[in-house]
Amino acid sequence: MKNQAFKQNRKYFLISAMFLIGIFIYMGIRIGFLYFSLRLKSANFLQETVNQHRTLLMIIDELLMLSTILCGGVFYSVRKVYSQNKNILTGFVTVSFILMLMAWLLIMFETGRLVYPVNGLPVVTGDNLRTTLAEIYAAWHLCDILLGLFIIFWSGLLSHSFWKYSGIAIGLLQMICTYFGQSIKPIPLFIAIILATIWLLKQSISIVNELREKKL
Repeated sequence: MKNQAFKQNRKYFLISAMFLIGIFIYMGIRIGFLYFSLRLKSANFLQETVNQHRTLLMIIDELLMLSTILCGGVFYSVRKVYSQNKNILTGFVTVSFILMLMAWLLIMFETGRLVYPVNGLPVVTGDNLRTTLAEIYAAWHLCDILLGLFIIFWSGLLSHSFWKYSGIAIGLLQMICTYFGQSIKPIPLFIAIILATIWLLKQSISIVNELREKKL
């Protein structure tokens, strides 16, 4: 019995750690790319700016892959909490999360092409650089919308009124702020990122506690 309890506690600890690390990494990635956007706005030459921030882009690229693995693994681990819930919102949560992970992978691939060859494709330079950056920003725009929808749908599954309605408000804020140019109005998006992070951290703790209570 003690050995089984130890294994269960270790599993819950690993899920909590993966969830928390994945969320913090994603927040850092989003803020890092927001900083890159500000630098890009004031630059006269795109290629020069990319070269100056090559290390930052490499870090973003690698951390995004790590965050995708961690968050994907956590989502698979906690699926049992809502797997028996026939609410249509459960399906929306799942679909929005999977699409968001796919968008992360697209960003990871495109960002990687800015700084080093990917699968034999050369580093993007010249006229193709502007196109690649536009594709990256379009993917981030999609991610922000999907993250907002994910939070809204997840909020609909909660019973606590404060976290339900605050989640809906934060999700809407996340979606609205993505329509601002990142380099034009970064403050609203920065606030949305911080609020979304806080909300997700709270729900990550709650869902692990629910797993422990239900012994899933």
